[in-house]
Amino acid sequence: MMEGSSGQKRKSSDNERTDERKSKYHKKNSAASPENKTHKTDRDVGGDPSSISQVEPGPSKISKLLKALDEALESNAVDGSFMSEAISRKCRELRASLQDDSPNDQIPPDPSQPGLNIPKTIPATLVTAWKSSEIPKDMPPLPPILNKTLETACFTHTNAGGGKVTDLNYERLEWVGDTYLELTATLLIAQTFPAFSPGKSSQLRERLVRNSQLSQYARFYEFDKRANLGPNFVAKADDMMKISADIFEAYVAAVILSDPENGISMAVEWLKGVWGRTISQEIAKEERKDFRYRNPMWHLPGDVKEAVETTQEQAAPMALKDQLQKALGAKGIKIYYEDIGQAYRDRKTKLPVFTVGVFLDGWGEKGKQLGYGSAGGKKEAGAKAAQMVLKNKKLMAVYLEKKRLFHEQMELEREALEAAGEA
Repeated sequence: MMEGSSGQKRKSSDNERTDERKSKYHKKNSAASPENKTHKTDRDVGGDPSSISQVEPGPSKISKLLKALDEALESNAVDGSFMSEAISRKCRELRASLQDDSPNDQIPPDPSQPGLNIPKTIPATLVTAWKSSEIPKDMPPLPPILNKTLETACFTHTNAGGGKVTDLNYERLEWVGDTYLELTATLLIAQTFPAFSPGKSSQLRERLVRNSQLSQYARFYEFDKRANLGPNFVAKADDMMKISADIFEAYVAAVILSDPENGISMAVEWLKGVWGRTISQEIAKEERKDFRYRNPMWHLPGDVKEAVETTQEQAAPMALKDQLQKALGAKGIKIYYEDIGQAYRDRKTKLPVFTVGVFLDGWGEKGKQLGYGSAGGKKEAGAKAAQMVLKNKKLMAVYLEKKRLFHEQMELEREALEAAGEA
């Protein structure tokens, strides 16, 4: 009897814990306010609560519909002709709405069950390119953390814990969050800037995930006021920047781990808005380009041969260096590029900047510097140097005239040789 009684008590205790977690989460969503900067879920269901099942489909039907939407969007990611952009956007909106309005999907998993909080991977359909029209005017609200233990841990320093190896703190979560940040930023950049080289893409990603940038986000959301660093912890300014950045990364991990179903999508959407505000100028500049690449990574043809042919069909205009070489180059003429000056760090981005000059041997010149360019990479700096020369109409006219006279002379000599041979 006592064993049965203890089993009933244990079952009753488990049910109470589950009900308490549900109540806390729904209370958190319904009572969220701008002050705590978390998402709100507004619902207005009138009439008898028992009538809800007559209006809304059951969880199994919602799950099937969500699965169908995921499959359709996944197919469209592989084959862009599957649906139009407008229909694709409506599908994503419907999927997000169903996820938000499905209470069963939002119940946090029981942390006592091992492995249940392992989140899904990031599907290609989840990460879409930035668009200027979709960048929020204000910083987006914080996505909620559905597990109290994770929420506390992402603000707790090791000094504030019990010193056990198994203690959960922001350093453990930061290690996970850092990976999700890197992957999300990589996919967003690849989608939005398909013509960027890997080097330039990496530089842009560094701007988004570096400690100085993440610490700014953390201060905006007042993470520093929620940090528990321990009673005797004294940190310098540089240390606090690193700590704030780590807490931000830990928060991302906590959002994802606390909600295996929707945590990733919520975190990605949040980061997309936060980062979009940071690089809004670069996004707008990309949208103003006359030529837009169709990135083969996101629009895969049927096979490798088709992929190569598709890329060749939509080849970009001739590279700037090639344009300059074609314009001024000739037999015996050398156009080359060299580093000039010392690399320095950009005041705004804090990333290294290189300066490259373009030089000419020929047309009566020896080591003549025609122009220069500065950029975050030497390849791009060289392209800017070539662009400077191409835009200098006066300078170009001088060497184009010399090239014209040279070809005329060569043609006269060729005709003279042919005439001599015939004689």
